[in-house]
Order: sequence, then C-alpha cells, then structure tokens
Amino acid sequence: MVGSGPNGLAAAVTLARAGLRVVVHEAADTLGGGLRGAALFDPDVHHDVCAAVHPMAPVSRFFREFDPAARGVVMEAPEVSYAHPLADGRAALALRDLEATCETLGPVDGRRWRRLMEPLLRRSDAVADLLLSGPRRLPDPRAAALLASRVPAHGTPAALRRVLGGGFR
Repeated sequence: MVGSGPNGLAAAVTLARAGLRVVVHEAADTLGGGLRGAALFDPDVHHDVCAAVHPMAPVSRFFREFDPAARGVVMEAPEVSYAHPLADGRAALALRDLEATCETLGPVDGRRWRRLMEPLLRRSDAVADLLLSGPRRLPDPRAAALLASRVPAHGTPAALRRVLGGGFR
C-alpha cells in the first residue's frame, strides 16, 4: 500500500482483514497523509497539515467498524465547524451543538436554522451512510430524499441568505 493517509490506511486494514499481507509505505517524515496534524507555530496547538478537517470520518461505516477510540486514536474536532462571513463584517458560526448555533443566530434565524438542520441530525447515521457509501450500495431512500431537500439551502450564498433571511434576527 502506498501512503499512510486515511484512504491508504483504510485500504490496508481492509486487505489485512481479508487475510492479505500488507506493507504501508509513506514518503513523508510523518504518518497520516492528509489526516496528520503538527505543532507548526506553538507546541500546544496542533494544525491540520493538509486537510481542513475530517468531520465525517468518525461517523463513516469504516471508522465505526474499526473503532479507533479503542485503539487509542483521538479524533479532535473544533467547537466551530465553519463560519460564513456576512456583508457587515460579522460572521455566522456553525457550532458543533445545534442549540448553541441557534442561540448565536438569534430567534428568527435560529428557528430557520433548526428547521433546516434538525431533520438531518435526527437521521444523521443514515445521511452519513448515504454520503460515504460506495456506488455498489443502494442508499436509504428516506435519507436521500431528506438530504436532497436540504442541499439547495447550503449550495449558494444567495440560497443561504434566503434560509437565514439576512442575518441574526
């Protein structure tokens, strides 16, 4: 196997589970590929070296079967998942907690955000399986319909403005 990033390691584990002998080769000085972190400027702060984040990894079917936590792997996740800049210089923050996000958006936009996101959270396992499954598996049709109904709101800044109505009301 060439590369010790998430895809290379997943392939190596899958082949090893099937009984094949696997050797992982990595050209970089540290293992992990796009999943590795390093203390670049401050020894107490780890930065993503290649990727922004891997928020879907812990909910992927592979990671659930592999159980990285039982093997000592810690997946770190920031409190703020992403931010969307607004024209007036402020930013809308998407936090890991739906309630906290809704509070920061204000009563009107918070309700709109909850209406958009809560159904996805209720079926998050099915949605994750839909997004991360290969083309050989048929998706859960309810998850596919739910996701399809929510994607346009996330697709463009104009669509997001329609959902949030312009900001923090």
